Amino acid sequence: MNASDFTKYLQRMLAITDTGLTFTKDPFDCERYEDLRAILSDILRETTELKQEEVTELLRPTGAYATPLMDVRAWIVEDEKICLVRGQGEDSWSLPGGFGEVGYSPTENILKEIEEETGFTAKAERLLAVFDTNRFQLQSKQYAKFVFECQLIEGRFQENQEIAELQFFAINQLPALSEKRITKEQMEILWQVYKGQRDQYID
Repeated sequence: MNASDFTKYLQRMLAITDTGLTFTKDPFDCERYEDLRAILSDILRETTELKQEEVTELLRPTGAYATPLMDVRAWIVEDEKICLVRGQGEDSWSLPGGFGEVGYSPTENILKEIEEETGFTAKAERLLAVFDTNRFQLQSKQYAKFVFECQLIEGRFQENQEIAELQFFAINQLPALSEKRITKEQMEILWQVYKGQRDQYID
């Protein structure tokens, strides 16, 4: 078993304890779930490659049924180049987007993220892919990453609280990527789907 698989098992077991603590009414079961959670916490700290802030986030009880979260990303291409953004204080780049917010559909979320990060209004054309972050960028929480092909309509980029820079890059000239947000493998899959070289990708 490799380190990534082991981390996934720990992530899954912690999710089970979260759900158990949320719904059980038996005090003895609560005690058992708490004991199991403490053991798993020790194992997680000692054996995984997660950063301390990721461990802290993973150990935070949800108070609800534990489910994957949602991340949305925009695939915007102009003149055969892909739109990437660089966050404030960061050296790496990613597709525009972020965590899904409650009260918005996936499509509404990505249009909101585009406007906030790039200053442009946009139109969502189609869903290119749904990635499982446990497969591509294992981290403290599991996300379903929705990537939409979008077209910019109007606006102008201005540096803002979140984003320092926006640029377009050729698929074979990508800068250093923010691997927790998007990987080179995912970018290549998206390019193939966009060009019609493979079907819509869904994990």
